[in-house]
Amino acid sequence: MNLPKITAYIGSAEKDNQDEITLLVKTVKKKSRKNKSFYAVYMTFDLNNNQIVFEDPVPYTDELCYRYNYFGNNSAASAQYYLVREVDGLGYLLTTVWNDLLACLEHNGLAASDLADIIRDISKSGLILTGVNIHEGTVALEKIALFSEKEFRNFNFFAVDKKKKAVKAESLDKEKKITLKFEEIIRRSLGSTNKSNRFVLIVPAVKNSKGEKIILSTHPDYIKLVKIENNLDLKEVDENSIKSDKRICHVCHKPKTKVSSDYSKKFDRNGINKIFTTTTINSARGINKTGYKDNYAICINCYQNLKKGEKIIKDKFSGKIAEENAFIIPEGILDNFDYTCIYSIKENIDFAFNSREVGEWLKRIKADALFLQYSMYTVNIVIYRSDGNSITVLEVIEDIPTLRFTEIMAKLDKNIEKLKGHLKGMSISNIYRMIPVKKNKNNIQVDIGRVLSLYKALFSGTKIESRILFSYALEALDKGLKQLSKKKIDNYTNLGLYDFINGKEDFYIKKIVMSYLVLFKTCQQLGLLDFPIFQEKEVDGSMNAKNGDTEYNTNNTSSIINKMELFLDEQGFNTEARALFYLGALVNRVAVVQYVKNHKTKPVLKKINFQGMTQRDVLRLYEEVVEKLRQYNKMTLYNEHLMNKFHHYYGSLDKKGYLDEHANVFYIMAGYSYMVGNKTPDMTREEEQVLQEEQINQNEEQE
Repeated sequence: MNLPKITAYIGSAEKDNQDEITLLVKTVKKKSRKNKSFYAVYMTFDLNNNQIVFEDPVPYTDELCYRYNYFGNNSAASAQYYLVREVDGLGYLLTTVWNDLLACLEHNGLAASDLADIIRDISKSGLILTGVNIHEGTVALEKIALFSEKEFRNFNFFAVDKKKKAVKAESLDKEKKITLKFEEIIRRSLGSTNKSNRFVLIVPAVKNSKGEKIILSTHPDYIKLVKIENNLDLKEVDENSIKSDKRICHVCHKPKTKVSSDYSKKFDRNGINKIFTTTTINSARGINKTGYKDNYAICINCYQNLKKGEKIIKDKFSGKIAEENAFIIPEGILDNFDYTCIYSIKENIDFAFNSREVGEWLKRIKADALFLQYSMYTVNIVIYRSDGNSITVLEVIEDIPTLRFTEIMAKLDKNIEKLKGHLKGMSISNIYRMIPVKKNKNNIQVDIGRVLSLYKALFSGTKIESRILFSYALEALDKGLKQLSKKKIDNYTNLGLYDFINGKEDFYIKKIVMSYLVLFKTCQQLGLLDFPIFQEKEVDGSMNAKNGDTEYNTNNTSSIINKMELFLDEQGFNTEARALFYLGALVNRVAVVQYVKNHKTKPVLKKINFQGMTQRDVLRLYEEVVEKLRQYNKMTLYNEHLMNKFHHYYGSLDKKGYLDEHANVFYIMAGYSYMVGNKTPDMTREEEQVLQEEQINQNEEQE
């Protein structure tokens, strides 16, 4: 994957039917809140009344960002001359923006412009104080209309705290200090008492001596300055007419005149081009400054295409994978690939990572005739984080054929169908919900890397160690059950734990174990496991009862045992796994009795060590389970059949065993999970009531 080339190609494919300035426009990221209304508000410098007022709120829409040219904040080390700001950025409008804007106008040959004269008029009125260097200057805080009111007349507003997003004030006798948040200043200035109204965007304006209101961010001189600063005013020249020295552009590999590495400084700090800039600088540490410019310089045409592509990718080809930001970028294997028609590819891939059931995705792509024709396309996925100032790449999955997605989803669907009645549904997105991911106090996923690595292995076709998957499964059971035992869930929320509170722990166990059975079988069928763990064989169709084709008598012990045997045949369990499966079924029988006896935590589950169990541990567990069955007077014909099956499969093994300690526990829990929600012939009336409660819980969980 040649990231800059793809980005430039996407940019070049976009029709030139819009002003270059729109490439810089951003929209406000509002937190979704019920019963909240969002507004933009003017910050007006009233030259006639010599005051600064916040006025004329208008309902916020993303269209306002384009109308008034909202570009976010300038790069941290740059002059802060962008005018329209979010409310959290009001600190810049109260301090350095005006000085920096005038300095930039003067630096770029616009010292005599109309906009520069307006800034000087504001300064002459005493509403702003300019400095000598950038990052200097301030607004005359006492001129803000609110602060001249009676309530604040005895206070000196002396400082703007950008980090706390507030203005500080001190009483004239210095005995009292107050702090007003930016939004509170706007709210009180407008006289708004409705806390449901939120002010998110600030648009600076000037009311001149004639009473005319001038929107500064739409002023032609401001637009011209922004284009100059972002190299959007430069046009591609006729290279054939120029005989001066030329340099090779890193992107298009053609000799050009206007070639420079400095253009990259104007890329969005959290856009896809930042990845190109960062990686080239890091990989070129052994190259001196001149050498870096020679190797990674780009021409003006490619720069502008990269800027276009950067915005298009951010707007149209961004998504979420495992709750992390992702760029999902299709790429043509052939050169004549039309990037104007690939949005549906991205949408279908994005849906694959966010749908709950694979069947939904398969129906969707069958309805999308174009997607089925995209066999000559690949998909590149860049998963990243950004704090607004920088970007960190978490994982890159390159050159995934679109057919690979279809293949994986089809195999998942087939394996889910074999577990009908035990697993409601599953998709690629469920992998994120199967591996515990811890969040720190800042709500950042600290160990998301292993989820992303598993995704990469699936799509790239690299080998996966089965022991790692077994350990992930047991960790999910261990961490999930511990969280469910707490009064309040405080971590590992990616496991979907809130669906299993209030006594639904058994269904959590079932969901995790059955989901991993699907994952194991899918990985084995794709040839990804380091060694096969299931015996792949066709089950006699006449015996197939997985979908309820054959009615089983739930009051007949032999019938139920036959059904369990058929399940094991379909899943391809080997001899040792079958023995452990039946042991797990016995554990479940003890757990149900304990629950009926009001031991709601099912103490027998504490006998299972989710860190792994040796053969000796397994045998000890069996002995304890049998003892409990005797104690509870549950040595029924059905339970004896389960014990016989355990002896039948376990007794034929040599003393060493074939499975590792994690696999032992997994197969025990597979047997336990199978029994959850299923009726047995030896159930008492109380146990049947528990079963009915479980079935109600299962229906609620599936809904």
